[in-house]
Formats: sequence, C-alpha cells, structure tokens
Amino acid sequence: MSTAILVLTRDGFALARRLRDARPGGTVIFGPSCVVGGCGGPVPSAGEAPSGVSSPLFATVEPGVFGWLGPLRLVFPTLWERHEAIVAVMALGIVVRLAGPLAIDKRRDPAVVVVDDAGRFAISVLGGHGAGANELACQVAEVLGAQPVITTASDARGLPAVDQLGRDQGWTIERAQNLTRVAAAVVRRGTIAVWQDAGSLDWWRRFGPWPSHFHRLRSWDELPALGASALLVISDRLEPENLPEEQTLVYRPPTLVAGIGCRRGVSLETIAAWTETVLLANGLAVGSLAALATVTLKVDEPGLLAFATARQLPLVAFPPDHLANHPGIETPSERVRSKIGIPAVAEPSALRASGASRLLVTKQKGPGVTVALARKPAPANRAFP
Repeated sequence: MSTAILVLTRDGFALARRLRDARPGGTVIFGPSCVVGGCGGPVPSAGEAPSGVSSPLFATVEPGVFGWLGPLRLVFPTLWERHEAIVAVMALGIVVRLAGPLAIDKRRDPAVVVVDDAGRFAISVLGGHGAGANELACQVAEVLGAQPVITTASDARGLPAVDQLGRDQGWTIERAQNLTRVAAAVVRRGTIAVWQDAGSLDWWRRFGPWPSHFHRLRSWDELPALGASALLVISDRLEPENLPEEQTLVYRPPTLVAGIGCRRGVSLETIAAWTETVLLANGLAVGSLAALATVTLKVDEPGLLAFATARQLPLVAFPPDHLANHPGIETPSERVRSKIGIPAVAEPSALRASGASRLLVTKQKGPGVTVALARKPAPANRAFP
C-alpha cells in the first residue's frame, strides 16, 4: 500500500519516522519544509519532487522525506490522488475539513487515519473497510503503542464486515450494489442466511464468535421459511435464479482451474467464449476461475496469453513429460498423442495445476480449443458452527 504520512510538527515528524521504519517500502513522509528540513537552513530545491508527483509544491529533503512549499490546503488534494493511504499526524478537525470535499467514492478514496501529535490514538477516519483504514489504524497503533479508534458499526460490535468476507483469500463479490443494504441488516441483527459450498469455512473466525443471527442453510428449501433479512452466498456454482434481488450478496472463492489446449493462432475471443461456455453449461461461476493451465508447447500462444491477461489470471504451463502419464485423464486422444507425444493437454493440466485427484468437467471440444475443469481441494481446516 502506497502510504503518505503527513506531519505538522517536529514531534509528529518523530512519530512519522517510527511508522516509516516499521513499514518499509511505499511509505513516504510529507511536512512543511521548515519542520522536516530544519528552520533557518536553505530551502530545498523545488525541482526535486517525489516519484509520481509532478508539482512545484514539493521538494526533496532526504530519501523518503519531502517538504511542501505551500499551504496544506493546496498540498492535500495532490497527496489524496497519489496515495492509497494517508496517515495524518495532526488534529482530527484539520483532516475532516481537508478530506470532506474530496471524498466522493468509497471504492476509490484512500484510507485515512489520524494520529494525535502525542501518539496516543490512531483513528480510522475514512475507508474503514473498503480501503483498509481500520486495519491500518490497528497497525499504526501497534507501532506507536497507541489506542486504535474504530467506529464502524460491525467492528464495534464484533460482527462480520460483509465487504471483507474472504478478502484475504481472494474472494470476489457479485451483486456488490447490495453491500450497504446487507451490511445494515447484519448490524441491525436481522436474520442472515448463509449458503456455502466452496472456499474456506473459517472466514467468520477473524470477526469473533459465530453471530447468533447468522443461520447456515443446509438446503435451499430452508430459505423461504427463514424470513431472512439478507442472504450471503459463498459458492463457485451458479446460484438459483429466484434469490432475493436486493438482499443477496454472492462471494466467489477462486477454486476453479481451467486446463486449456488449443490450435495455433486461436484468438482470445474464441478461447474466452468457449471457456465461459463450458463453465456456464456446467453450472459453474466464471468469477471463481482461479488459474489457467496448459502445456509448455502452448505457453507462447498469443490468444491464450491475452486471455490470461484480460482475466488477470495466472497461466501455469507444464512440460509434456509432466502431463503424459498424469493420473485422472478421462478422455485421451490419439490425435493429440501423434502431434505432441502425450495423450491429453487440457485434462492433465487442470488436474496438476489444481491439485485435484479427479476432474470436475472432462475435456470439452470447442472451435480450435479444448477446456477441462478441476476444483482445488477444500482447505483441511474446515470448521463451520
């Protein structure tokens, strides 16, 4: 996380150095030139600006420390745009007045944490969950021996934060437009239905005890009678179509691996379309695709590389001898064997990359491309109340 630490006083500068030393890489300090450079000395050259910041307002004092050459109200918007997090060692009121007009979209605004000049409190001000300000406030407090101040309702009450579920495990969220409504239902202790058939079952432990108003569904038939205020679906399968439209959040754990074989020159569009067709035809969610796998002979295929890049997925390639006799191949091909010397590409690639012992979907032939699917084995520490 790119973090800017702002200070106004020499005491604040000392705290900032402690924080930067504890968070090496990506953390820089900003303050009035007189404070961070020393009053009475020469003013640093304004021509030297921090990397990525093109502004005559900043000047380099020393590596990782920059003095500003104008009023804070002009400096702050630049730092707001350039950094993922801001730790301001100053009065809370100053930061509220500066940040208020800039806070537009919580999905893009930086995390903001305020620390008092004596280092007693680390206050999460903005971006508590989505931008990580709550976690940052706790980290800052630990370094300084301060008291973290977290005011988001779910954290204050020890309840799961619905926008953080599985985030550390790479889960993605669908129906994200319902986040605010579902979060409100959790905090108000309405009945929350939970359906899960994929991913780690330990996700709730980081928030504390299992909430009494959360109810695990063992069958979709239980949902109508439950009268739930909200529904959390954690699955790599397509959910039923009749779920509550505005009360449902869907989490996609990255559990599926697509093994892919293709002819030379097959386009990105063809590979993407067939992979998605195979997933959807088998009731599997595109959002749970975790990786692509193939043989090293195909790893330089432009269409395959472009598909991996477009989906932001790792492309794993195995030498032919690692795939030739892999257990679990269900549809070997003599045609493939005659061309590259092994009985299959898609199936053994999916199995080897996922660590699965059997295929979820056997090889499916498309226009110049074959796709097989495997699911990563479930975590060993599966614990659900």
